[in-house]
Formats: sequence, structure tokens, C-alpha cells
Amino acid sequence: SRRNRTQYTIVTTMAGVHLQDLILETKGPSTQEQKVDCLKLLSVVIKNLGDKVKSLDPKYRQLRLSNEKVAKKIIPCPSAIDYLKAIGFQEVDDGEASKYLRIPEDKSVDLALMRSSLLELNNALDIVGGGQQKKQTASASSSNTIEEKKTPEGIIIQSSKKVSSKYPSTGKLSEKQKARLLLEKKRKQEAEEAKTARAKNIAMLKQDKFVRENDENWKSGVSSACVKSGDGISTFRDKYGE
Repeated sequence: SRRNRTQYTIVTTMAGVHLQDLILETKGPSTQEQKVDCLKLLSVVIKNLGDKVKSLDPKYRQLRLSNEKVAKKIIPCPSAIDYLKAIGFQEVDDGEASKYLRIPEDKSVDLALMRSSLLELNNALDIVGGGQQKKQTASASSSNTIEEKKTPEGIIIQSSKKVSSKYPSTGKLSEKQKARLLLEKKRKQEAEEAKTARAKNIAMLKQDKFVRENDENWKSGVSSACVKSGDGISTFRDKYGE
């Protein structure tokens, strides 16, 4: 229904706001490593809830705040708690000195919401963890190869030979070597494009955060992407009749 669609949009918008807060570290002094760990655990939780069978299992519909993993990876990032509440979790005290984040039994899990949330978390993880991933270089500027020689007496002598370059400095490159060079060039280009995209996303998030904090007229609302508008398509017969 239209009411449900509006509620779904508001929920995802608020969840997105809290996810941005987590990325930009607006509610706590969490480190980059803590944010990466937090996003990874959130991804696991949301992925399980996006499964039709697991979403009905109470085990996957709650998180005990005193749990070792939760306490270590989610609690240090306060925005993560707000994010979970925005997508349906509620804070519950069972009266035994244990607090939970739990989706009520009478509330069904929106599988579509969980799947879209998982995509958002993966994108956030790319932004936060992009600079933390180790870059592997395939530079083999120098390598040693073992060369065997046999003496007239039949004795085999092994000697190491240093190769100064991955590819020969003189002569034509083989088709295989050309393909490797093109592949390396493509990988470098994709890495630079990914770095630029991450920087652009972070800049946009910072700008959005500034507007939310300084524009008194700002309020969350229905995303333009979720609003259908415009005139219907009319035919000649609709306009002028038979």
C-alpha cells in the first residue's frame, strides 16, 4: 500500500542517516578498524535477516548487547545501535541484567529492506575499509633462476642467475607479455578510479552532514527516487474521442 511504501522510505532514509554518522564518526571516537569490524558484523546480521527462513528464527532476530562480539564490534560505534533500531530492532531488557536488541515476534521482517540495507552496508564498507586494504604489487624487478651445467666428467653444477626485469629489455614482447602489461595497466586504472570514487563519496557525505547540522529547515523525507510523478500518457483517442 502507499502508506507502507512511505513508511519503508522513511525507515530506509533514517537508517541511511545513521549509517552516514557511522562512516563520518559523529557520535563516538571509533577508529577506522573498529568501524570496519562493526560494518562487517552488521552485514552478517542483515544478510541473515534477508534470508526467508532465517528471518523467522528468533536466534537471528536478536542481539545480546553483552555478547562478546557485539560488545567488541558494535558497542564502540553508537551509530550502529541507532542504525539497527531504524531497520526494526528494539532495545529490550529481559530483567536478568541482560539487554537485547530484538525484532518483536509480531513484526515481520521486510526481506526487500534487508537486501537493500545489505547493499548500503557493503558500499559503506568499501568507503571505510578502502584505505585499509593492502595493495599487492606484482613487481618482479629482480629474481633468481637456477641454471644447471654439466661438466665433461658428468658432474652437474648449479648456479643462480639474476634476471633484472620481468620482461626483456630488448626485442619484441610476446602476445602473452603484452596481455600481462595490458592487465596490469587496467588494474592500476581501476584502482585509481575506485580511489577517486571513494574520495567523492566521502566528500558528498561530509557535505550532507554539514547541511543536516546547519540547515534548520532540513528534515528527512521521501527520497526523490521513490516518488513517481508526471502526467499519464494519453492517446489521440483519449484527446479527441472516436
